[in-house]
Amino acid sequence: MPSRFNQTAATANDPNPHWRKGPEVEHVEWRNKNTQPDLADESLVQAEDEDKVTPYLIFLILVAALGGFLFGYDTGVVGSALPLVGTDLGGKELSSSEQEIVTAGTTIGAIFGAAILGPLADRLGRKWSLFIADMFFTAGAVLIASSYSLAQIIVGRLVLGVGVGAAALIAPLYITELAPTAVRGRCIGINAFFIPFGQVVSSAVGSGVQTTRHGWRILFALGVVPSIIQLSLMHFLPESPRVLILRGQEEEAAKVFAQIYKKATPEILDLKLSVARSYVAATTSMQRELTLWERSKRLWTHKPYRRAIISVSGLQVFSQLTGFNTLLYYSGTLFGLLGFSNPAAAGLIPSGINAVMVFIGMSIVDKVGRRRLVLIFAPVMMAGLVWASVAAWYMTEDTDHRLLTGYDYDHTIAGLLIGGIVLFVIGYGMSYSYLGWYQSEFLALEIRASGSGISTVSVWIANLVVSVSYLSELENITPTGTFCLYLGFSVIGYIFVYFCYPESKGISVDEISKLFTNDFGVRKSEEMRAGQLARSKRVHEQGAGKRSESTSKQGEVITTEV
Repeated sequence: MPSRFNQTAATANDPNPHWRKGPEVEHVEWRNKNTQPDLADESLVQAEDEDKVTPYLIFLILVAALGGFLFGYDTGVVGSALPLVGTDLGGKELSSSEQEIVTAGTTIGAIFGAAILGPLADRLGRKWSLFIADMFFTAGAVLIASSYSLAQIIVGRLVLGVGVGAAALIAPLYITELAPTAVRGRCIGINAFFIPFGQVVSSAVGSGVQTTRHGWRILFALGVVPSIIQLSLMHFLPESPRVLILRGQEEEAAKVFAQIYKKATPEILDLKLSVARSYVAATTSMQRELTLWERSKRLWTHKPYRRAIISVSGLQVFSQLTGFNTLLYYSGTLFGLLGFSNPAAAGLIPSGINAVMVFIGMSIVDKVGRRRLVLIFAPVMMAGLVWASVAAWYMTEDTDHRLLTGYDYDHTIAGLLIGGIVLFVIGYGMSYSYLGWYQSEFLALEIRASGSGISTVSVWIANLVVSVSYLSELENITPTGTFCLYLGFSVIGYIFVYFCYPESKGISVDEISKLFTNDFGVRKSEEMRAGQLARSKRVHEQGAGKRSESTSKQGEVITTEV
């Protein structure tokens, strides 16, 4: 029986020719063909209640998102732990430069984790890449918690960082390929929310162990708990359907689709498998026909690939250059300088507000859109930085515009500074905090793993620059200068988003890569979304018309019989 995907024109049974897909289609962008036949649009292959998140899908997303929690906990914990180390490492307190090195250890490890596991994610699979990340999380936490020298804690942070970098890359990639188009934004958002949630937990636990002997060891040791939980649940996670198809395991891929789309008919499941199969078959030709070096070179010489990578990497880089993570890494130090008796508890201010804002943002991202959220809330973030800059200038007038340990700053002005930080975090939490991790959905399947790896490496390099320079910036260019520097980067980032970051709302994950064919796709994304809405509306209207006609005929038969 011929599939609807093999039809080439409208028929009586299928009046909508947009469902078709010819068997000869090759969606191989790197060949630079002028004409590119369209593959089936997955957004039109809708299963019943597809926009409803099922319990099974929730389970998959939550287990995968534990990687995001680990990412958040292990990056946020250092802000609460470092002030508690005291003389436990080598018999002397850590200097500012040593604190920066310890903090940067995880970032350096994350660069290697993303760079190594990115290219290997297709070969190993998403599931087992998460498994490897958990092993590094566990080993790193044990090394750090048992440290009695500066060298050991740095090594532990490096090992831990490999897990952080891998989880930051693989978790959103895995979720992107599992989630239905209608709820993909919310599903990726759960992983994004778990990052600040982990940071909140680390700050909360840190505030509770301020007077506990070796409290910093407890903080780091607790990082093994979520990694062990995820390891124990790994058996129940399926592999990504697209990876299974890459391996030729189509029956297994069909089973995964059937579990995700519980109410879908066999015909709909077959159509979804056909869509995934067509994209996988078309995109794997790059791997078959090019060497590793040629594929790596193609990422930058082929314009659509280069534009997509620049778009997602740029957003990630600017999410770091705004300076938010310095509030996490050095929250204890910063709020201690501002006179807080429990700096770790004060660290809950940025992490807690960020978590709440991310939760709100991920709840509305599929309705509002990714790009629109950045354009709306980035100005809020910039207003907060202006506020904080002015408050910091007046607060530090008596100390030559520098923060000095033990100085009793005016509490009113310090409160105003914190108010500016709060406004900044509100804007950041609704935009940059989590939208950067939607990177995988912008990348074509053939470069999704490697492109995500490049983007994740970019974010960690930017994170490294910010984390190792923050304390030095406070000393050399003053707190006001530091906030102004972040403000400048925020303005540049806003301009970048306006011109180079298209909207992906409502576009299937296999269609988004087409946005970058001629430019960065900002205008094309609006055209594609409008076209898809119109086609989807026609499909539903035709379906409703058929049902109405069928009901009318049934009524006529009944009337005749009577």
